[in-house]
Amino acid sequence: MTVHFSPSTGAFYDDVLWSAPLPDDVVEVAAEERAALLYAASQGKIIQAGPDGTPVAVDAPAPPTESLAALARRRRDIEVAALRWMVERHRDEIEMGRPTTLSADRYVALLDHLQTLRDVPAQAGFPNTIDWPVLWAGLTDEDETQTPGEDQND
Repeated sequence: MTVHFSPSTGAFYDDVLWSAPLPDDVVEVAAEERAALLYAASQGKIIQAGPDGTPVAVDAPAPPTESLAALARRRRDIEVAALRWMVERHRDEIEMGRPTTLSADRYVALLDHLQTLRDVPAQAGFPNTIDWPVLWAGLTDEDETQTPGEDQND
């Protein structure tokens, strides 16, 4: 079995499987080398032709800044949307004169967290370096239902 690589197509050609004419620029590659290159590709590397036309595995280029920014904004929007129900529930409970599930302190912490998420694009280094805010674990503990006007510290 002989394996070839074509710099112009970026493809491997196995003579056992490929019966059509090969591109004019093919170079022979050992089966073990092809296996190593395919493994590197499975780990995120890109296979391309080196200076002599033989295949080499290289790091993938970084995504464009615009793509990183769009992905970050999408994550931010998803995280905000996932918490909006807590704000709505709290406001509804107050409007109905019912005890609130969140204490006033926890509600303010939730609003602060949402605002920090909204401010992610304003961070220095955005979108390449992002310090994602982490939701305080105790925020969603619903063991303390508050009556409107009741202070948790009383």
